[in-house]
Amino acid sequence: MYTVKTDLHTHTLFSGHAFSTIGENVAQAVRKGLEAIGMADHYSPLFLPQRQGGFPDWGPIMNMAALPKVIDGVRVLASVEIDLVDFEGHPACWNLPCPFTPPGAEPDTVAGRLLRSRDYAIASFHGFPGAGEGTAAQYTEMYCGALRNPLIHILGHPCRPGFPFDLEEVIRTAKETGKMLEINDHSFDSPEHIQNACRQLAIRCAEEEVPIVVSSDAHSAWFVGEFDRALTMLQEISFPERLIANRTLASFQEQLEKIPGRIL
Repeated sequence: MYTVKTDLHTHTLFSGHAFSTIGENVAQAVRKGLEAIGMADHYSPLFLPQRQGGFPDWGPIMNMAALPKVIDGVRVLASVEIDLVDFEGHPACWNLPCPFTPPGAEPDTVAGRLLRSRDYAIASFHGFPGAGEGTAAQYTEMYCGALRNPLIHILGHPCRPGFPFDLEEVIRTAKETGKMLEINDHSFDSPEHIQNACRQLAIRCAEEEVPIVVSSDAHSAWFVGEFDRALTMLQEISFPERLIANRTLASFQEQLEKIPGRIL
């Protein structure tokens, strides 16, 4: 079995529909022998209450400085799973001015301020008004638009929503931008056609030398570091282990450094 030592996609109580604290997630990461864990709580109007000004509350997600960078030997990475909110692939609150601008800083949007504060960012789709009426071309552009955003580093669970999109175009864009596509263990709770789509995505990533990340998408501490179903599928297709970017913390950081024009 392949080994993945960094779980980049986990959720805490702050996501609004998860069950554990960052401390409980880290404790499980210690038990699983992980090197690092990503605090990738949702940032989405679908999951979080809205503040005055029309943007979701960002509470603890913007207070990562209150956490040690290393807890019980596990590196805690600042991340976010930010929602895609239109067919152009914009992240949530991409056009809302940020009311909290530090002294001397340039004005920014809510999304810009949040994403610039992350070690890395995941963008994914969970729904927006009119999304169910999209075409394959629109869904493809949504994903490619997200991948072209210099503040986004990983496209989260692209196959799970189940809508049609041009896999070849998305993989081509990921390769051109140096971004990573996620194989999410939680996707293996989905129907067989979703699991098959994940397999096909992995096959084409292997053929095109596009890096992936393997994540638990844990919404409770008990699932942190659980990748067995995803890793079993990858072994069945003889996926190159070197293309699993988060197999170690060092390999993930190395992949991040390869992204052209990466903005932090």
